[in-house]
Amino acid sequence: MYLGQRGATKLAAKAGVKVPENYVYPHPDMCTIKHEDHAQCLKLIQKAMADTATEPQVRLLYETIGVYLGYALAQYSEFYKIDHVMILGRVSKGAGGDLMLDVAKKVLAEEFPEYSHIQFHTADDHFKAVGQCIAAAALPEIASKA
Repeated sequence: MYLGQRGATKLAAKAGVKVPENYVYPHPDMCTIKHEDHAQCLKLIQKAMADTATEPQVRLLYETIGVYLGYALAQYSEFYKIDHVMILGRVSKGAGGDLMLDVAKKVLAEEFPEYSHIQFHTADDHFKAVGQCIAAAALPEIASKA
């Protein structure tokens, strides 16, 4: 949950994003399985990232998520051979998403040079926003052996 929308929304208020009180973690509305509040909060984060007055503070949120991603990929690489990573999800949209990926690449290069070969792949912003849903819906069914 630290690598996507919920990771971003958990940090929103700490990053200076003006969000309604019920979007401030750990408010009960932000600790449910409901997706809608997180989606709306992420839109506020992205809007704040696009605002020159709030961007310097909000960029810290995206840098933090980039660090999370870099370290997660290094940990996953201890168990799996990873050469390519497809990045999807609304949190990867726009300037914030680009910053997040740049920071993740920097973490790999500086902290885990043995994994710095990992290539990141992204889609256009529309597909990023809905890509996870499409990818999940397209997963093949695995027949169980009974």
